[in-house]
Amino acid sequence: MAYATVDELAAALRVQLTAGNTPQLQTCLDAAAVEIDDAVDRTDPIPPDHPLANRVNLLRGVEWWKANDAAFGALGFQDIGVLRLPKATFARHAVTLTPLRQRWGVA
Repeated sequence: MAYATVDELAAALRVQLTAGNTPQLQTCLDAAAVEIDDAVDRTDPIPPDHPLANRVNLLRGVEWWKANDAAFGALGFQDIGVLRLPKATFARHAVTLTPLRQRWGVA
C-alpha cells in the first residue's frame, strides 16, 4: 500500500493527472512503497498517513517515474555528455527512514 496518492505524485512531478497516466503513477508509488517496507523492517505496519513515509514515497515515486529517461543507468545531455546514475539509488532514502525502522537484523 502506497503512502502517497497519485494526486500528490502528479503535483510533485508537475504533470496533469489523467486517466492515461494514473496507472503508471500508481505503479511508481507502489514500487516505492515496497522499497520503504523492505527498508524499515517493521513488525507492525507503518501508519498510512505517516509524514516521513509520505515524503519518501513521493521522492522515490518521482525517481521511478523518471527512470524511463535513464535507461541502462545513464542520462544523456547534449551539453555535458552522459551522466551515470548511482548504483544504490534507494540508499539515501533508507537512511531517511531510519526513525521508522524497528528491527536491525540482530536476533
